Amino acid sequence: MNASATDFFGMPISGRYDDPLLEQLARDTFALFPHCCVCGQHIDAFEQADVRVHVQRVVHRGGCPGPRTIERIMPPERPGG
Repeated sequence: MNASATDFFGMPISGRYDDPLLEQLARDTFALFPHCCVCGQHIDAFEQADVRVHVQRVVHRGGCPGPRTIERIMPPERPGG
């Protein structure tokens, strides 16, 4: 291995934020795991996700949304019952 290859591979991932290979790796990771590892909700778009490439985790960018509310319609009460 030559010196430039050693320098490239020895560089931490955090220092290569503009590397197109890491961008593709992040997009592929999101395609495989489109659900948030914290809250379990589906993340609709790559731009809404914060992909942690090193540990292959996908979370909501800026924090998870609040819990979803489920609306239930209760049947009317019967008289006398």
